[in-house]
Amino acid sequence: MRILILTQILILFLHTSGFSQTADYSSIKKNSVYVEGYLIRHDFSKGYASINYERNIGKKRKKNLRIGIYPDFRSAVAFPLTISWLTKPLSHHHFEVGIGAVIRVEHYVDPFGRNSKEWFFDMPAIMIPLMYRYQKPSGFFFRGGINLFVSWPTIPSPSVSLGYKF
Repeated sequence: MRILILTQILILFLHTSGFSQTADYSSIKKNSVYVEGYLIRHDFSKGYASINYERNIGKKRKKNLRIGIYPDFRSAVAFPLTISWLTKPLSHHHFEVGIGAVIRVEHYVDPFGRNSKEWFFDMPAIMIPLMYRYQKPSGFFFRGGINLFVSWPTIPSPSVSLGYKF
């Protein structure tokens, strides 16, 4: 009787251990670059596009750190900085949610010639991206959704992104 019970436990153990393999997240590439186009212009920049670099962190590669540059090609440059989380890292369809800040650097030119080289730094908005993302472990990807810029006033800005994961 003991042999039968021990054999059944051994078979059950071998059967379940075969299905309990850990997922291999190493196939997901860590770096990506993308261009994000904003459909509504913000009050802190006159530009409509940003160029971004993103890095996956963590073992499951669900967290992303992003830094971008968002110029208006006149006097101000904004830098969006965010951390975001993805759902289902091994799937192609993701929901992305994050939080971050926009830092603006502005060059002021005095029309009267006094103090003509002044630089101003400020944080005009908190940024909350709520995005759908279609991406494979490497190669091209697409993002689309809404960035909430929490400032005065709060601006929900739809945006689309095209990028490459490497």
